[in-house]
Amino acid sequence: MKKWMILFSLSVSSLFAAPELFESIAAIVDGKPIMRSEVMENLYQYQNSAEASGKSEKEQIAYVLDKLIDDKVLLSRVDRDSIKITDDEVDLRVTQHLQNLAARQNISMAVLERAIRAQLGMSMAQYRDNLAKQVREQMTIGRIRQRYVGGIKPTRKEVAAFYEHYKDSIPRQYNCMKLAHIALKIHPDTLVVDSVRQFAETLIDSLDHGMSWEILAKNHSQDSSAKKGGDIGYFQKGLLDPAYERAIKTVDNGAYTPNPVRTERGWNIIRVIGRKEDGVRTAMILLQMIPTAADTAKILHLADSLKSVLTTDSLFEDAAKKLSSDKETNFNGGNLGWVEKAEVDTAYVSIVSDLAVGEISDPFLAGDGYHLIRLEDMKQVRDYNLEEDYMKVEMFAINYMEDEKLRELVKKWREEVHIEIRLKD
Repeated sequence: MKKWMILFSLSVSSLFAAPELFESIAAIVDGKPIMRSEVMENLYQYQNSAEASGKSEKEQIAYVLDKLIDDKVLLSRVDRDSIKITDDEVDLRVTQHLQNLAARQNISMAVLERAIRAQLGMSMAQYRDNLAKQVREQMTIGRIRQRYVGGIKPTRKEVAAFYEHYKDSIPRQYNCMKLAHIALKIHPDTLVVDSVRQFAETLIDSLDHGMSWEILAKNHSQDSSAKKGGDIGYFQKGLLDPAYERAIKTVDNGAYTPNPVRTERGWNIIRVIGRKEDGVRTAMILLQMIPTAADTAKILHLADSLKSVLTTDSLFEDAAKKLSSDKETNFNGGNLGWVEKAEVDTAYVSIVSDLAVGEISDPFLAGDGYHLIRLEDMKQVRDYNLEEDYMKVEMFAINYMEDEKLRELVKKWREEVHIEIRLKD
């Protein structure tokens, strides 16, 4: 059986590891130490994996240390490549982790804080600090990985070859369900659309008469960029709303669109700040079109009626193709594929858990519309296959190909930094 593992995912030290009474430096990489305790903590985790079972403890320690050295070599690119992770980014990721942890346990943040103090003997502030260090390193390695190996797109033939070669070692799915859904976006009626457009036109008129762009953006834009004068930074071609990109093609640097531009998010006034060969920097004033209560009631009535009449697989699939606003799934009848129950967003677990096979959920509000979810099938254990799980198998293949490319780069980078191994047998 072929063995495959994803490399270069930063090892996270266990907070429950046994204490090290005699600390020492195991290795120095580019002037930064790897402590013996760090090696031991990662060794405890590695020894619980299938890959470690056929190795002696000496070989296990060498393997773990080598991976930690690879991680430090990767982190050595930070200064060389001017990669920066802001404190705000780290703090947001840490907060999300804690919120998800509390949600999975169905407890409040206050209860989680008490549990951390009781089980780990540390305050929430200390736990956040420890977690922040790990998150920062993970995010940094992710940025390095994205810069040097991101964007690999294998062909279907390459994905199929990967699957045939490694299918025995691709993880199985447990406690999983096959889901399909219909998303019904709540659209504002024409009176709302027209009134917001007219207001956008009055803002353009104010700009034409010399009003400050920054003041108008800060006072009126309904995007998070408002506090920065609407500046959303540089975006490569193809990443912005198509209508947005079409509108700025003929706008000079420093100028703004002469008419409001309608996108998926609302009416926009767009200013071009500067251009690069592969992208453009813009600022925008976004005016959202907020549906009325009548608009919402109309879509809820539609969702209720659909639940009553979509009694078969084919009827649900046809309705998803015709009505669902989710462009990523409507073409294939709303199929979401197989997911483990643990992967389902905590906000929706109770919705799908109560469904029987073939049953459709009550309409529920999420984002900008109402949704219906249908439970297609359930299995306790299943293997991935190309027919039903192509996109997930493709992601496994992409990870593998990126790891291969990154491994070659790390070999090269190891020659560019000073590595001193001090760990004794």
